[in-house]
Amino acid sequence: MATPKSMKSFRSWSSVDSVDPNDVRRLCDTEAGPSARKPAGRCVSTWTFSLVVLIISVFLLVGLFVGYYIHDGQIYTDKTPCDYTLRTDGFDADQLEMVHENVMYLMSGRRITDTAGKMTSVITQKSGESSDKRMVTYIHETLKNLRLDKVETAQYTVEVPSLDADNPSEITLSKSGDEVLVLKYGGKNSTEPLKKEGGSIVAIPGRARGHLVYGFYGRRQDIYHIKKSIISLKNCVLLLRLGEISIREKIRLASLESVSGILLYQDPSDSAMSLHELESVAYELKDENFHVPVHLVTSSDSNRMLRELRDGGVIAPDEWASETGEKSYLGINPNNATFPAAVVEMKVNVIYTQETISNVMGTIYGDMESDRFVVIGAVRDESVAGGSDLDLGTAHLLEMAQAFANIKFAEKWGPRRGVRFCSWGGGKSMKGLSEYIKANKYVFGEQTIAYIDLDLYIERSSTEKTVFEVASSPALHKLIQQVLHQVPHPEDKQFTIADWQYDQPVNPFVSHGNQMICNTLHSQGTVVISVGYSVKQIKDGEETSAVLHDSEHHDQYHLAASRVISLLALQLMDDQQLPLNLGNYTKFIHDVFARSLVDLSNAQANVDIEMLSNSIDNLSRIGKAFQDFVSSDVNKGIPLGIRRMNDIKMGVDKILTSPPELRFTSPLLYDTAPDGSSQLLKEAIKTASITKKWDQVQQIVNAINRALQEVMSYLQLS
Repeated sequence: MATPKSMKSFRSWSSVDSVDPNDVRRLCDTEAGPSARKPAGRCVSTWTFSLVVLIISVFLLVGLFVGYYIHDGQIYTDKTPCDYTLRTDGFDADQLEMVHENVMYLMSGRRITDTAGKMTSVITQKSGESSDKRMVTYIHETLKNLRLDKVETAQYTVEVPSLDADNPSEITLSKSGDEVLVLKYGGKNSTEPLKKEGGSIVAIPGRARGHLVYGFYGRRQDIYHIKKSIISLKNCVLLLRLGEISIREKIRLASLESVSGILLYQDPSDSAMSLHELESVAYELKDENFHVPVHLVTSSDSNRMLRELRDGGVIAPDEWASETGEKSYLGINPNNATFPAAVVEMKVNVIYTQETISNVMGTIYGDMESDRFVVIGAVRDESVAGGSDLDLGTAHLLEMAQAFANIKFAEKWGPRRGVRFCSWGGGKSMKGLSEYIKANKYVFGEQTIAYIDLDLYIERSSTEKTVFEVASSPALHKLIQQVLHQVPHPEDKQFTIADWQYDQPVNPFVSHGNQMICNTLHSQGTVVISVGYSVKQIKDGEETSAVLHDSEHHDQYHLAASRVISLLALQLMDDQQLPLNLGNYTKFIHDVFARSLVDLSNAQANVDIEMLSNSIDNLSRIGKAFQDFVSSDVNKGIPLGIRRMNDIKMGVDKILTSPPELRFTSPLLYDTAPDGSSQLLKEAIKTASITKKWDQVQQIVNAINRALQEVMSYLQLS
């Protein structure tokens, strides 16, 4: 039995802490004695050994990683390009040029015509489905069979305005309480302007009553002439002629004068607005915050109204006279009691019917910039598909999609940026495109490099031969000329398009193409490319596109257009740096506003133009410096520097297309006068010269200067 030896020798019983490790062993003293104790433990414990092994392993792994990165850094040289500059398909510049040529020559003019014929047969076949639904199915299946990365059909339910057949709109003109003229639109026995019975029309519903006043085009200077006379605009019914300014601008300016109602008509001597343009305006007006009743009347009905203003009427300015020299009248003189006033009462009834619109989109994604796209679009019009030049856009679209897809799979081509092939529903009134932009407003503007319009436009001209035209942003002029030097001319393939029409320079200041598409997309800051022909009108009244109906050259003209469009799209998709030349762009801006400064030279006492003069000079200098920088090797060595420069190039056009404060008038650049000056300023100067009020001109000059300052800051911060 173990017995304690002594109380003093034990730590637990002592008042003083012991540091002797043998105290524990001395706690008990066994009878066996010291010779019976166990031998001492091992020198190194298991935990200590494991810790050492772990530390050695960690150092070994760290050494391996450090050695790998040192070795990798030794083989890196400055000549090794940034990964962002390498193409995933491995193509160099020469191989890429061959791919682009193969895409261009793979397209067939005969196949475009055949595709248009197939679409016509799809529409005309008898079945339970609507013709547009059959077309949507045909286009969707065709794109899907091409094995594009994504094919989708988006549907939108929209409200379309139309006249009420059961409750027609009524416009009554009275004198001394007697009805002189009664017009009904929309009913079974009505006179329907410009459209078959019950169709869409430019109208805002409501009731109005007031004295009839003629306002010519409804511009600021026209309203000034009325206000300067003894005729009052307040609570009147204003009769306006279409043209010169947009319908929305006419309504806006008239609303500011507190008119009771507005009647619109189209004069035969003016460049006629197409039915599709009128439908587009009618569709847009339902979303505008206008509360004044508006209705469109026929030209003959407007003439009957104007004749009622002759007796006792106030003579309008000379420039309002007709082409035959017949004078116009503003309205009945209110101070002349001999002649009764002409009073108009408007009862405008509009109904909204639901319509389903389908957009078909096929997408090829970019291998390196999957968030950037070139959008190629064509409007689908089921009523005449395949039956006219202007409706061959869908056939162009399918042919181009087939060429792009075939080359992508056959040659393992991986485009740097993507492309979208879009078939818009809703007809020529652009309802399909409008709804798509509403649903994708912010994404569309940020992702879209350019929109290419496949609806080939054809315009009259005094030229002796057909001239091919491409209209777009000034930043793309250099690329357009380069492409026109590559595509053979449809009439003589020994010459390129540029060589064939070397003596027919195209005026870059004149806007071309579908202005509805341009206005819609410019409001989103998107560049639009329109392609078309300027043809000679051989006989009076002859169809504008008759020169393209020749059996030998008809499909060849459209093939040439498709080839130009495809090369433009391919360059925008594949070029490492977007082919947007800001040196040319800023020079164009300088030239446009320098010409406008000449127009403003006589107004320096009323308008401050010094800042604008300095801004255009500085912008031209900064633009040239920026173009030199992006073309230098310094920029190419910066990681992701090219992507950043491309974003800046896209941003400049967004700033200058349509500033918010000018949304009711026009963009800054894309509405230039034939002499190369700003049409916006030219009209404002003309108005101010008449009214002697220069505040509107100063407002436009300030808006232009702010936009130019923003562009300069944007370029300098790059």
